Amino acid sequence: MIKLIEHLPTTIFIISAFILMEGVNVNIIFYCLLFGWLIDLDHLIDFIILNKKKDLFNLNLFLSGSYFQKFQKIYIFLHSYEITVLLFFSSILIEQNIFYVALAHFFHLIQDQILNKVKYFSYFFMYRLLNNFSIKAVCK
Repeated sequence: MIKLIEHLPTTIFIISAFILMEGVNVNIIFYCLLFGWLIDLDHLIDFIILNKKKDLFNLNLFLSGSYFQKFQKIYIFLHSYEITVLLFFSSILIEQNIFYVALAHFFHLIQDQILNKVKYFSYFFMYRLLNNFSIKAVCK
């Protein structure tokens, strides 16, 4: 349960700052929640890809996160500083308010990087790709 709400306080802080600075914009608030909190849904994608018994969903294995260790791979496609950079550039080129979405995403990744005690480049998708998504390249 704690993991489910782990990123919510930071995301709510960014949404609050956005509302104070720019006013209410339901789309930006939704995207802040999506990129700041709900990107952990990509763990479900990892679980589906890595779980060889696709017809059997082991909820305990999924919730524990031990499937990463079991399968020795980490994809987490949405946990990527490249996405943060694209969001920041989008805030400059397309829509200024996307800056808050980028900030929510960035803080999610920073928090994960600190709490999960991973290697320095682990939250770069290209780094994981170049290392064949190996858990040994990601975890200390």
